[in-house]
Amino acid sequence: MNNILKLSALCLFMVFFLISCTKQPLTLDEKTPMKRLLKASDKEISELVAKEAFENANLTEDDISIEYILRDEKNQAIAVKIKSK
Repeated sequence: MNNILKLSALCLFMVFFLISCTKQPLTLDEKTPMKRLLKASDKEISELVAKEAFENANLTEDDISIEYILRDEKNQAIAVKIKSK
């Protein structure tokens, strides 16, 4: 009986661990914490900005170019300079 409880607790821990390790998509809403956005690569930020530009301004990836991405971890802020063609 004791071994069954240990095994079920271990299985439950593994399920929670695997769920927490799955990579969630980046978004600009409350679902994505700022710390995760700050640690994201330039490519991931660029893809997110291109997706948001398409959804909100009907601009394709060919219509915009990203000049630079600035990260300020102290103030937890990100700035992206976009140039529209």
